Amino acid sequence: MPHYVNSTASMNNFEPVFLSTFNVLITPPALVDGWDFVLEQITKVSGMATDKLPGADVVQKFKGVDRRFSGNLPSETTVDIEVEFNVNINDDNSMYVYKAMRKWCDLIWNPLTGSRVLKKDYVGGPMIVSLYNRIGQVTRQWIFPTIWPIEPIPAMDLDYSDGSAIYGPLTMKFASDYWSDISQ
Repeated sequence: MPHYVNSTASMNNFEPVFLSTFNVLITPPALVDGWDFVLEQITKVSGMATDKLPGADVVQKFKGVDRRFSGNLPSETTVDIEVEFNVNINDDNSMYVYKAMRKWCDLIWNPLTGSRVLKKDYVGGPMIVSLYNRIGQVTRQWIFPTIWPIEPIPAMDLDYSDGSAIYGPLTMKFASDYWSDISQ
């Protein structure tokens, strides 16, 4: 079959990239405790749009025709990462993931006291996201040296009508000013 034998990927048994073989390491700020089991609850990471290009936003007119050029700089040079966490209650009857995220958000602005801290105290990091192949070799790795929450914790909407509804996943959005993106 020529469609198979003429394919380098087929003939060399190249593997696809599985998006479910990843690991995430997040180091919170020093002022956030109770982080012991939080990383075990990560189910999804998205928004790591680290491949940036300037837009085609420079236009010249010549004899009624547009000529477009790449812009000089990308429109944004930062990235926002969304991380989804399961939320469970531990033996101390604590929603430990929620509690840890609340402590982190309270550093930026505590709605009960109005207190705030400096950026050096509310940034965490690094956040390291590693994508693996099926035998555990890293195929791509994103390193975000500094991260911090940029959206509040989503509200809990309680509802008697659905007896099997659970809280979660808890989606947190983190900002990062810069990153390393390593592909093998």
